[in-house]
Amino acid sequence: MTLFRSRIDSPKPANTFAAAQVLRPRGDSYVRIDRRDYPLQCWSPAGFTLSPYNGSLIQRQKARVSMLVRDIHDPDGPLEIDGEVIVDIVGNGILAARWTGLPKYKLAALAQYFTGKISA
Repeated sequence: MTLFRSRIDSPKPANTFAAAQVLRPRGDSYVRIDRRDYPLQCWSPAGFTLSPYNGSLIQRQKARVSMLVRDIHDPDGPLEIDGEVIVDIVGNGILAARWTGLPKYKLAALAQYFTGKISA
């Protein structure tokens, strides 16, 4: 019997953003970072992925962004969220970031819009 388990035996935490359900926009959707627009590849209430990305953000950096989701022939209309993100992955023309510190009303609007798209 040992008091401590080795790190090899302990299960690795799952990447919740990679395992979460995401949506791919069908239309002119983008994320504005430093007055430049980058095409939105996929998004969820947790965060988003951009591709192609050639900006100056680095991993674990915080940034203020504005995300606009506008689908073709969408009866719900566009969704625009401004907030702060933490960059998780940058490289090979891809940026993945997750929302941090969004007010409750923005989180609720994001989640409601997302569930409306999933169920449609």
